[in-house]
Amino acid sequence: MSQIFNNMFKTFSSMKTGVILLALLAVFSAVGSSLLPDRFYHLMLFNTLIGMLFLNLGLCTFNRCLRVRKLLGKQTDIIRQFRQWGLLILHSGLILILIGGMINSWTGHSGTVKLIEGERALINRDKDGEELNLFLEAFEIELYENNMPSQYLSRVSLYKGDRLEQQATISVNHPLKYEGIKVYQQSYGSMVDVTVEGQGQIDSYVAHEGQLLEIPGSRGQVKVFKYIPDFDPAYGMESKSMQPNNPRVIYSVYHDKVLMGVGSAPFGERIEIDSGAYVEFNGLKSYSVLKVKEDPGLPYAGAGGILFMLGVVLAEIKIFTRPREINDRKTVED
Repeated sequence: MSQIFNNMFKTFSSMKTGVILLALLAVFSAVGSSLLPDRFYHLMLFNTLIGMLFLNLGLCTFNRCLRVRKLLGKQTDIIRQFRQWGLLILHSGLILILIGGMINSWTGHSGTVKLIEGERALINRDKDGEELNLFLEAFEIELYENNMPSQYLSRVSLYKGDRLEQQATISVNHPLKYEGIKVYQQSYGSMVDVTVEGQGQIDSYVAHEGQLLEIPGSRGQVKVFKYIPDFDPAYGMESKSMQPNNPRVIYSVYHDKVLMGVGSAPFGERIEIDSGAYVEFNGLKSYSVLKVKEDPGLPYAGAGGILFMLGVVLAEIKIFTRPREINDRKTVED
C-alpha cells in the first residue's frame, strides 16, 4: 500500500506531470476561448485541469521546501542557495496565479451589454442584492481624416438602485472601474427605426441588421439587411465612406418567408412593398457594445506574477555570474 502511495506521490509531484497539465490547459484554453469565450472557464474539464495542476504545484512546492531546508543546514555556496530559494518563490507564484484563476472562475463575472442612448441595463448585483445599472447618456464615434473610426466614446452613469454612484466616459483602453467591476468599450453597431403598416395597423420597431419584421394583417415580412452610410452602386454592399452622405437601408421582402426581392431605401420614404403593405425607415440609432467583467482573483494573480518573475531571476542568477567565474579561473591559471 505504501509503495502505491509513493508511486502516486512521485507521479503527481513530478515536473513532467506539471508540463503535461500545462500543455493540456493551454490547448483547452485556446479552443475554449475561441468557441465559448465567456463560459469555457466554468466547464468541469477546465476546472478539473486547474485543480490537478494546483495539486501538482503544491506537491512540487512541498518537495522544494524540503530541499531548501536541507540546504540551510549545510555549507553550500550562496549561488546554489539563491537558486533553490528562487525555484521555491517561482512555484509559490504559480500557485497564487492558479488561486486567482480559480477565484475568477468560481465567483467572477463576464458578459456584454448593448445600449442605445437613453437605455439602461442591469450589469450586476452587490453582496446585498442591490442592483447595479448602467445608463448610456451618449455615444460618439471619433474619426480620422480618412473617415475611419479612431475612437468610440460611451458617456455613462452608474446607479446602485436609484442612487447615482459614478459618471464616466468609457473608451478603448479606458474602462469604468467600480468596486472590482470593470466596464470596457468593446465595439458598436447600428439599429434602424422602422415603421411597418398593413390594413391600417402600424407597428414600430428598432431593428438590428438581419431582423425579420412581420407586416400587420399580411403574410409578408421585411428584413432589415444592412445600413450603408454612403451608398454607391459601384461599391456594391460596401459603403463609399463612413460619412452619411447618401444613407440607404438595404432590405429584402419575403412572402411566407420566401424571398421575393431586394431593395434600397433612404430614410423618411414610405415604400409600398405589397398591396396595402408599407414600410418606412425613419432613422438610425447607434448602440454601444460594452464588456462587463468582475475579476476578484486578479490581486492574487498579480501578486503571483510578481513572485514568479522574482523566482525566475533568482533561479537563473548563475547566468549573470558565469562571465565573472570564467575571468576568475583565467586569473588563477595565469
